[in-house]
Amino acid sequence: METASTDLAWTRRLKLRHLQVLAALESAGSVTAAAKAMHMTQPALSHWLSDMEDLVGTALFLRGRKLELTEAGRALWRYACRVLGDTARTGEEIEAVKGGVAGHLHIGTILSAAPVLLPRAIAALHQRSPKVQIELVEGLLEPLMERVERREIDLIIGPLDVRASRSGLCTEWLMTDTFSVVARRGHPLAELDAPQWEDTGAYPWVLPPPGTLSRMRLDQAVADAGMPPPRPAVETSSLVALLSMLQGRDYIATLASSVAHMYEQLNLIRIIRVPSRLEFGPIGMLWAADSPSIVLPALRDTLREEAGSLVDTGNGGASAT
Repeated sequence: METASTDLAWTRRLKLRHLQVLAALESAGSVTAAAKAMHMTQPALSHWLSDMEDLVGTALFLRGRKLELTEAGRALWRYACRVLGDTARTGEEIEAVKGGVAGHLHIGTILSAAPVLLPRAIAALHQRSPKVQIELVEGLLEPLMERVERREIDLIIGPLDVRASRSGLCTEWLMTDTFSVVARRGHPLAELDAPQWEDTGAYPWVLPPPGTLSRMRLDQAVADAGMPPPRPAVETSSLVALLSMLQGRDYIATLASSVAHMYEQLNLIRIIRVPSRLEFGPIGMLWAADSPSIVLPALRDTLREEAGSLVDTGNGGASAT
C-alpha cells in the first residue's frame, strides 16, 4: 500500500490550472491557440504543461503539426473533464443557492420522450420546488452521454439502448411505448373505417434520419411485424418540421404513441389506427452516480411517478418496463 501511495503522490500536487491547461491544449491542438484561448503567454502555458508532465512522469502529448494526446494524456484528459465539469456545476449550484434558487438542473432530452414525460415531471417538480432552475438540451444519445460524463448534463431522459447499459453511467428504464402512424386532420387515411398498413404506401412518409435511435427502432418494429418498410420522402429529427410537413398536406409519419396522443388531443394531428402493433421500446433515464446536482434525486423520483401515471392511464400504449 505504501508503494501505491508513493506512486500516486503526484496526484496531490496536481492543480486545477494543470487540468485547465490540458483541456485547452486538447481542444485547441496547439500551444499558440491554447494560450490565446486562456489569455496566457505561450511560455507560461508551456511551463504549466512541462510541470504537469514532470508530475505525471510521462509525456501527455505527441508533438507534431498538431498536438495529439498520448494514452496517458487521454486518461488524464478524461479525469480533467470530470473534475472541471464538477467544479463548474458545483460553483453554479452554490451561486444559485446564494441567489435564492433551490438548485439548478441541466437535462438532456432525446426527442421522442421529451414532449410528454419530461414536461409533466418538470411541472410536478416545480409544484414542490418552484425555485429550481432547469435547462433543457436536445440531442442524440451518444453526444448527450459524453456530456453527462463531463458533468455538463445531470440527466438524460428518452429512449435508451444497449449503449446506455454499457456506458458505466446509472441507467433506469421507466416505461415502454409503441409507434403510432399519424397524419393531418382530414387525411384520406383518417377517413377509412379500417385502415391497413398496406394503405400507407400510397402516401409520402416523414421519417427520422437513418442511424437515429427512433429510425432504427421503427425499422426493426416494421421488420418484426413482417411488413414492407416505409420509404421516406422527408427525413428529419425535428418535431416542429414533422408537424409542419403534415399540416395541409398528405404526408404521414410515425411518433411514439404517448407523443401522438398528446398532439391528437391538441387537434394538431390524427392517429391512423392501423391494426399492426409496432413496439417503440423502453424509455428511461441515465445519470452519473456522483453528479453534483443537489436536486437531481428529486427529479428522478418525479420522473418515476409521472411515468407510472402515464402507464396507469394507458396513455398512448405506454406500459411499465
